[in-house]
Amino acid sequence: MKIVLQALLASTTIHLIYFLTKMAVGYVKTALYRPNMVEAWENAETLQSEVAFGTTVSPWLHVATFLSIAFICWILLFACKKMSPETKRKEVK
Repeated sequence: MKIVLQALLASTTIHLIYFLTKMAVGYVKTALYRPNMVEAWENAETLQSEVAFGTTVSPWLHVATFLSIAFICWILLFACKKMSPETKRKEVK
């Protein structure tokens, strides 16, 4: 059970790093954006009349990726535990 909890914690950490990185990149892009107003004013016919912010995905996708990464982490932890010299049984003579 301990390995399962470690795998869930690792999956949570990986997802937090992923989402925080996406938010930081979006913030930096927004903060550094400088529109060219003169060029936009000269080409007024090319301006869009609609705006779309981001995309949407099913919330089940996030659940599926969370469980998938937790499973992969569990496999890696299980393999590391089995390969560790400390967990090997002593040979009986």
